[in-house]
Amino acid sequence: MKNILLVDDLGIDLMLTRLALEQYAGAGRVDVATAADGEDAYRMIEADGFDLVLLDIKMPRVDGFELLERLRANAVRHAPVIILSGSGLAADRQRAAALGAIDYIQKAVDFSGFKRELAATLDRHGLL
Repeated sequence: MKNILLVDDLGIDLMLTRLALEQYAGAGRVDVATAADGEDAYRMIEADGFDLVLLDIKMPRVDGFELLERLRANAVRHAPVIILSGSGLAADRQRAAALGAIDYIQKAVDFSGFKRELAATLDRHGLL
């Protein structure tokens, strides 16, 4: 079973991403924990081992970029991080990569497009 941390402040995005992961991996093959912001996620990453972190950028308190900066600055050992964001800006993609994210998926308006992109990214990196 793969342990995944999903970090997003929007309940609908948490629900849809969890559903996409479960449909991709198969029932009972993933255990998905959630955090609503980078502050909670940081504590969870310090305390628990995750196989993958799926991280939104724009969140209250501590956003995704700040979380990546904290992880790097404090040399916290963590799982690969894939950014899931509504932003399609090249600058956001570049910043995420510079901070250590292994990939960047733009959240799609349609669920089937998002599921395809998530599956392709997971396959590309051999994560599930």
